Amino acid sequence: MGRVSSIALPVIALALLGAGWWHAQQKAESGTGDAAEKLRAADTKSPMPRVFYGKRLEPRESVVLHGAGQSDESSFAAYSKAVSPTRPMLSMSYIDLHEDIPNYFSRLNRELARFPDLIIPQIGLSLNAGDAKKHYEGAVAAGQEDPHLQQLCEGIRSLNRPVFVRVGYEFNGSWNGYSPASYIAAFRHIAGYIRACGLQDVALVWDWSAGAELDAEEGGASAEDASHRYLAFYPGDAWVDWWGVNIFGAASLWSNATANFLHDADKHRMPVMIGESTPKGHSVIEGDRLVAAWYRPYFGLIHSSPGIKAFCYIDWNWSMYPQWSDWGDARIEDNPAVLQFYRAELAQTLYANSRDRATTLKLLRTAGQTN
Repeated sequence: MGRVSSIALPVIALALLGAGWWHAQQKAESGTGDAAEKLRAADTKSPMPRVFYGKRLEPRESVVLHGAGQSDESSFAAYSKAVSPTRPMLSMSYIDLHEDIPNYFSRLNRELARFPDLIIPQIGLSLNAGDAKKHYEGAVAAGQEDPHLQQLCEGIRSLNRPVFVRVGYEFNGSWNGYSPASYIAAFRHIAGYIRACGLQDVALVWDWSAGAELDAEEGGASAEDASHRYLAFYPGDAWVDWWGVNIFGAASLWSNATANFLHDADKHRMPVMIGESTPKGHSVIEGDRLVAAWYRPYFGLIHSSPGIKAFCYIDWNWSMYPQWSDWGDARIEDNPAVLQFYRAELAQTLYANSRDRATTLKLLRTAGQTN
């Protein structure tokens, strides 16, 4: 571990105190209206210093990694142009372990090569072939999918850069079909395989869906048992590098389950990545009204949560897709008011945007770096 300067010590102490205050406030919340107002208010204040946990690819600096996607190169390029010069460092994409993995990485390599800065892939890895009835995490745990894991390792190595992998992302989503015991075993097997391949700069993210939890609660599940439900899927600190949360509808921002998840991540000393986020059910045509309803509380959550160290925004027109036709249009570049607010937010020193290779590798404390 590098030496901590006398200047850094007060900052770290402030971050720890701030973390305790925020979690106490969240646990004391009695209504979503109050929580929403607190998040909007937090957006107008200086962001709290980030906590440093010392995990893989976690910046020591008090910054939040900026990411966007998802999947298609055109939307990432449009978003990057809209927020320039504060372009995203992380790029989201997806692969199922049963897909053509060599072809996926060949395409990803070509796309990444087009950007002047070092873009870091944030890969969502699914284990169900896109169908809850076809989930095969048990076969992964049993070693039956090792040839595919070998291809995954070879593909990651070909990228020649750090990578975040959300293993079996949205593990609690009914649409994925995973069960706790087999999911845990699969996660551990994948983690062990990747480490055995010598890939030291791959951070494994345990990714939870806040929306799926709210669906469960609406279906009759006890809100007080939310932490028991997600921790039933937890592989353990030895196998996980980051915790991840996906946030879509506004209710996910101020739910008790989300507050508890952030609190538990802090207890486990794990940095948190917002792995996916978008203002579900809204469109940017709403302008200032949407800024108040979603963007301001969203960034307020980031501001007031010292453990959040990365966020990834989905800049999509969801209404183009039949399965998401009622999700709205989240393309920030299509509304001046939304874009102005968003660009002003990203201009803050809180965010780590795309950088040259040497600077990025140092920031992420990759293998061979001394910071």
